[in-house]
Amino acid sequence: MPPPADPIANARRDLADAERRLLADRADNDAFRLRVLALDALGASGLAAEAMAERPQLFADHERERLEGDAIARRIGWGRATAVHPSQRLDESRAALAALETLQRESPRQTTWESTRLRVDALSALNHLQRHEEVVRGYQALLDEGIEVPAYILATVGDSLLALRRPEDAIPLLEAAIAHAPQDVNARILLGYALIEAERFDRALPLFATLAASQEAWPRHPGAVTGYENWDRYSADLNHALAHSYANDNARAEEMLQALAAIGPANAGLQGAVGSVQSRRMRPAAALERYGMALTLDPYDRDAMAGRVSALTSLDRVGAARVALADLQQTHPEDPRLERVERDLRHHRGIQATLLAHHGRSAQRSAGTSLSPLGTRDRGWSLQVRSPLLDDRWRVDVFAHEDQADFDDGRIRHRAAGVGGWYRHDRLGAWATLGGSTGTVSSGGATWTLGADWRFNDAWRAGATVARNARDTSLQARRLGIAADAASLSVSHAPSDTFAVDARLMRLRYDDGNTRDLFGTNLTRRLLSRPHLLVDGLASAYAGRGSRGSAAGYFNPERDASATVGVRLDHIAWRRYETAFQQRLELAAGPYWQRDAGTHWVPAVAYRHLWRRDGRQFEYGIAWSRPVYDGVREQRIALDVALHWGTAR
Repeated sequence: MPPPADPIANARRDLADAERRLLADRADNDAFRLRVLALDALGASGLAAEAMAERPQLFADHERERLEGDAIARRIGWGRATAVHPSQRLDESRAALAALETLQRESPRQTTWESTRLRVDALSALNHLQRHEEVVRGYQALLDEGIEVPAYILATVGDSLLALRRPEDAIPLLEAAIAHAPQDVNARILLGYALIEAERFDRALPLFATLAASQEAWPRHPGAVTGYENWDRYSADLNHALAHSYANDNARAEEMLQALAAIGPANAGLQGAVGSVQSRRMRPAAALERYGMALTLDPYDRDAMAGRVSALTSLDRVGAARVALADLQQTHPEDPRLERVERDLRHHRGIQATLLAHHGRSAQRSAGTSLSPLGTRDRGWSLQVRSPLLDDRWRVDVFAHEDQADFDDGRIRHRAAGVGGWYRHDRLGAWATLGGSTGTVSSGGATWTLGADWRFNDAWRAGATVARNARDTSLQARRLGIAADAASLSVSHAPSDTFAVDARLMRLRYDDGNTRDLFGTNLTRRLLSRPHLLVDGLASAYAGRGSRGSAAGYFNPERDASATVGVRLDHIAWRRYETAFQQRLELAAGPYWQRDAGTHWVPAVAYRHLWRRDGRQFEYGIAWSRPVYDGVREQRIALDVALHWGTAR
């Protein structure tokens, strides 16, 4: 059996033969025709179409239309090549689309297939120009006319549907594209992301794992001495790692990407991907460093440019973030993520507001009275509103709050309101408030706070606050006309999204001469990460002392301490991009010790809902516990609700 014919080799022979014949006789029409067809077969469709235009009468309508269509398709393909400058990135695609539309308008296709082909190829150009709505409309128009759309364009339409955030519509198209071309790695990657955006991680993660395993790193052609670089393997490995990050397993994603970065440190896209995972791991400074490395390698990398805006915002370098956003807008004005990057920065710079409210009930199990410092019933609310950023660093804020508690001898109410100034830039944050307060008894008067904090690096932050007539004053003390000033020091260590520990030391100095010192620390450790379930281990410790002990007319243990361990389950019940509904369950228990009152175990359970959308969060929950005061066990049930507007600290 003879070996199969090689069409490329045949076309080369035809071209060489045609050139020889034309050198001998430029009027040889058969040689001219052979040369044009050979050029087209070899991929030089533009040259073939230009040559054909010299003697169009030598070609039938279907041949002329095919050659013109091949030339347009080749121009559309070249439009995706890297441009010398990003400002010229879309020029070739625009020119190709304009040529295609001119051809449709001035030379309507006589062949049904070629007419369809032009319409289909236009979808590819429109996709590269980020005109995704037009891509989907054009595809739907073909379907409405009963035209069978070629499989080669299905992945392109699926990509546009993903850009329009319609993953459920993209999935069947991408599956059809893969059925026709199982080796199309890009289509399989797009399908993986469509499944992720549709929250189908159960299908997406195995798909990425299988894709990576199917690609050899260094394939070798038969008889070759060495293998060649398989960039499909790189794409599969990179996106497999990022898929784990989107599935909340940032630790594994970081490990996989660091291994790749050790192999290819000069790859801009890889450095940008490492930066994106560092950002999700709550390490904005490390992320910014990676984005800088990526932009050094490729100054116009769109992923790194977009990520740089977010990292600078997280680091409270808002002026630099605005400059970075302007660079992104100028360099990639058509990027579909640009709107989201602009919106995130706008939320950070805009009005910030927090509204909180709570209501609780405490009672001894055997009687209606309570020894709780919160009274038999307690309720309260607080509101803080901060202005949009002024000069990228300053805000003016107003605040108001009210706390109430019912004791055996009546209801105590305390209110305060005032104004303040707030500064945050890079590592430093500082704030001051001034206001007035009123109470049921004479514990009102002026109130003010001064505070500052400092970010040492991605992991460490420390702060200090002093307050006159502090809100932390016990309402039991206020019922006696006693207020307290407060001073506190805090430090936190959060090296990643899976571990955090903080500590706080506070002194309350009451008007009656009592000083109360409090120390508390909390630790959170991620135990399980799944796409829709996060499980964290919790631990906390507390110690306190009061100088006057039981001589004070309010709950003031001379010495007390506690330790608590627990678990928190966060279930993402529903999510659609930035909009999500989350359930949270916390279970905790531990011993509480009070001098002269012994040690008692205190259990606690809390359940809450959290709704998030575009920089806003609404949450509410219920908590149950059985605390012990002066050796007497009580039962407490509390409800709370919170609304957060804005994303700044």
